[in-house]
Amino acid sequence: MNQCFNDFSKIMHGIGRTFELSKVFNDLLTMSICAFHRTNIQSRLQEKDEQNEALYMNTIKVYERETLNEFAKAMGILQLNATQNPYSDILGEFFMQDITKGHNGQYFTPHHLCDMMAQMQISDCKDEFNKRVLDPACGSGRMLLSGAKINPRNYFFGADNSNTCAKMAAVNFFLNGLRGEVAWMNSLSMEFYGGWHVNMNGIGIVPIEAEQSHIWSKPPQAKEIKTKSQELDQETSFGEQLTFF
Repeated sequence: MNQCFNDFSKIMHGIGRTFELSKVFNDLLTMSICAFHRTNIQSRLQEKDEQNEALYMNTIKVYERETLNEFAKAMGILQLNATQNPYSDILGEFFMQDITKGHNGQYFTPHHLCDMMAQMQISDCKDEFNKRVLDPACGSGRMLLSGAKINPRNYFFGADNSNTCAKMAAVNFFLNGLRGEVAWMNSLSMEFYGGWHVNMNGIGIVPIEAEQSHIWSKPPQAKEIKTKSQELDQETSFGEQLTFF
């Protein structure tokens, strides 16, 4: 792995000597989502979303200032990595190697296979805008990150039954500039637990309810067979087409 991963891992394990490592990791994800809230970004910290502020304060209350400074360094490393190694996934790598260690089969698809599958699925629309790309079991979002390598101008949608995975995907979306939605939900039963719009209607992350979720409220339908003339007449807009991983 790259130096950013090593630096990130060192900080996480340093905090993990005092607190349970899985809690440390989950709290970092929650802090990041709160910090990247759209209200914080668009107001340049001049305004606050009360619910977001309450979640953030409740998350950090168990940590001393020195520890919070270490969390800030870890977040900085994530941002640096997104700049130096765009569309990479050190959150997912750390989660696999140091949190689950393969527990319950939580090994994510290797990067090179994600890249191959993305080429197979969406390489024919690399010059188009505003297509929708969905991964109904997205893990940390790395399949969608591979899709963004081909065309970052699409809308990306990820869903996962794991709260930790959904939060990883939301942070990865934001850091890499992806537009779309991450839902914490069961894609088979359509039970919705929570989610976020990322970089929609402005830069930042916004928590959503089920009724605001495009994945939950407008689930994918069977493909309709269209004539060529119907395809040409179809209006180009958000939500026009859906590509599955």
